[in-house]
Amino acid sequence: MSERFDCGNDLKSDIKAMTENESRAGCDGELAGDIGINLNDQSKDTDFEQLDSVLDNFQEDKWSDLSLEEQKQSMTDLAACVAADTGNKNPPEIVFRDDMNDGAYGGYNPETNTMEINENMLDNSAEAADTIAHEMWHAYQQQEAMDPTSEKGREYQEGFDNYISPEYDFEGYENQMVESEAREYAQGFKDRLAGMKGAA
Repeated sequence: MSERFDCGNDLKSDIKAMTENESRAGCDGELAGDIGINLNDQSKDTDFEQLDSVLDNFQEDKWSDLSLEEQKQSMTDLAACVAADTGNKNPPEIVFRDDMNDGAYGGYNPETNTMEINENMLDNSAEAADTIAHEMWHAYQQQEAMDPTSEKGREYQEGFDNYISPEYDFEGYENQMVESEAREYAQGFKDRLAGMKGAA
């Protein structure tokens, strides 16, 4: 399990362009709808007030006024919300780096249980929120994969054991369950953030 799950700027743009016009029903990320924040279901036991308070800092006008340290803290706070929402008992440590490749937002390393974030790519608040939610979902998947008695855990483990890297097979990468779920989960945060902007 040495694979790092990350997605660079160019790759995210390609994925967005390729999937914008496709139905979500074709996505194999059913589990993401069963676990975690369903931003359309107010009956779920989600602290939307706390989530919205954290996401408020990710609104473009506020984000651009935050210092780098305040942006990092906002990302850490969002990661804590995701960990609480998914029930992650061992959330990853967030490591901010300034030496990552251009275009890379960040990635989750299951071997060290760390999430590395490129602090040079924090100019886009929606992508910052997306990166946290996406990589925290991978951390959740990894936690579940450690339980061999869980059918879901076995699905995740199979996905990780057969993980397809984008440089080898881009279409296979984007369509594999572990990635499609993470994109679906993270999109919910971006959608809620966009809705907050529209309500302002």
